[in-house]
Amino acid sequence: MQTKINRPIARLVLLTSVGLAAAAVSFRPDAAQGVEPASKSATFRGLLEQRQRETIRAVSDYIANNPQADDVDQASAWIFETAAAIGLEADAVPLAETLLARRDLDPSSRQLAQTTLCLGLARSGKFDAAFAEFGAYLQGARFQSPFKSLDLASSLAAQARVAGNLAASKDIYERLASAYALNAQIGEIVEGRIARQELIGKPAPAVATTDTLGKPFELAGHSGQVVLVDFWATSCAPCLAEFPNLKQLYQEYHPKGFEIVGVSFDDSADTVEAYRTRAKLTWPMVMNESPQGRISDRFRTQTIPALFVIDQQGQVAQVDVRGADLRLVIEKLLAAK
Repeated sequence: MQTKINRPIARLVLLTSVGLAAAAVSFRPDAAQGVEPASKSATFRGLLEQRQRETIRAVSDYIANNPQADDVDQASAWIFETAAAIGLEADAVPLAETLLARRDLDPSSRQLAQTTLCLGLARSGKFDAAFAEFGAYLQGARFQSPFKSLDLASSLAAQARVAGNLAASKDIYERLASAYALNAQIGEIVEGRIARQELIGKPAPAVATTDTLGKPFELAGHSGQVVLVDFWATSCAPCLAEFPNLKQLYQEYHPKGFEIVGVSFDDSADTVEAYRTRAKLTWPMVMNESPQGRISDRFRTQTIPALFVIDQQGQVAQVDVRGADLRLVIEKLLAAK
């Protein structure tokens, strides 16, 4: 069965995509003539975000004006998925609230709307409302995938940590574990996440070893820099999925004092080097197994992916932040130098 797509919404998204491509390659004659650009976005990323916001608003208007259209559910899903991909869930809160008021909303759409609402409220600074919505989400936990619930809890807890509320972050994880009390794997993951966040504000564990090229590496030697310690493995799909974002961050911020060190759970340095060459990763890599024992034990890490941001004074500033949130953390630390 083919999915029916209304022409207005299809045309709107297509025109926006074309507009983004044109904006990326077009010369701006107004800039050459000394005219202020229409947008204050000074980067390609900023331009993309602006255009995506505009499209989210336009598609939201389309849904409001055409509530009986055949593709309303498809348009709503597009908004939620796009907002989640670039950290703009706050822009989709009104639509999420409207959909959740519907009694005929199917379970999949309801889950997506609840997820967007939780994170959108948190990104807007409305943490009490976000936590209440998370509680409502967990009420139907027996009908949800435990790992989708884990993804939401992880993102929501990250918002709490970035805001400096470690107690709320811990509470979110504990609520998740309680909802899946019979799931030992979820319990183990939650225990590890809570243990990791307890390192925030403390000196980073010592790392002194050799990298995968045989060169000496010492974490303390990067004092004065913002360092991301990334625990990963070539067999860890979520770890590999984060690499495009890390490559972009490294390209932008390495000249400004940002460093990454990868800690691989793989068995062979040759495996790591082969992957690093293929993926064009340019930061240092070390093996988890070191002469002083497993590095992961010192970082209270039993499961991956796991990320630690170390500030210029050598203290753990954040853990397990990704995507747009990781960028904000790095920018803030570099600006405080």
